[in-house]
Amino acid sequence: MDYCVLLLTIMVWPLANTMGQSTALDEFLACVEQQYGPDDLLINGRPYQPVNLRPEGHPYFRTDAWQPGTVYLDGRPYAAPKLKYNLERQQLAIQYDRPNGTYQKAVVSPLLLDSFSIGAHRFVNQRLILPETEAPGYLEKIFEAELAFYRYQQKVLTAPSSSKPDGKYTGLKDDFYLLREGRVHHITRRKDFLAAFPEHKSQVRKYMKQQLPGWKKITDAQFVQLLKFCHAKL
Repeated sequence: MDYCVLLLTIMVWPLANTMGQSTALDEFLACVEQQYGPDDLLINGRPYQPVNLRPEGHPYFRTDAWQPGTVYLDGRPYAAPKLKYNLERQQLAIQYDRPNGTYQKAVVSPLLLDSFSIGAHRFVNQRLILPETEAPGYLEKIFEAELAFYRYQQKVLTAPSSSKPDGKYTGLKDDFYLLREGRVHHITRRKDFLAAFPEHKSQVRKYMKQQLPGWKKITDAQFVQLLKFCHAKL
């Protein structure tokens, strides 16, 4: 807030307390939000400007439309009607529509962002799960108990070609991370998953062979059942 807004805050606060009600303060805060946008802790990133508008496809999670969700900043939840998760840049963009008809777009700072959800999908800041990594990004939570299983998703823009002069966004590229007894296992294939359970390897292999399709075709629901099976063996 600028100096004038700060001064007005000082003037209105004692008035609200003297009146024994918060009406004046509530109206003031609504006015400030209308003019200056939402909580500074939420809109703390740099302005968001989409790039590469002409390539085929898009870099976002599931759709290039704004989606409702919730962001958790410094432990506090904020309802967010309009979110976009850019899988190429590993950035969460938010649009705040002001009551006066204007709007503000920003990249939510990963320094304060603990996690966020889009629909039923929950994402956790990668630095909280993989503290040694320096790469920005978010991991989708698939399963969490004594075992935890996360997915890292990414899209890449291919180089221009004669058929695609502006390039094309690839489909999703998945990596998985399994957390067991304080150790992180990087999972890229079935063999890596089995290696995380050496004492139950034959049982897990049998379950996967009988119950699951090929590794790249396993659904989230099937992963959950697989992790429940492995968890029961611990």
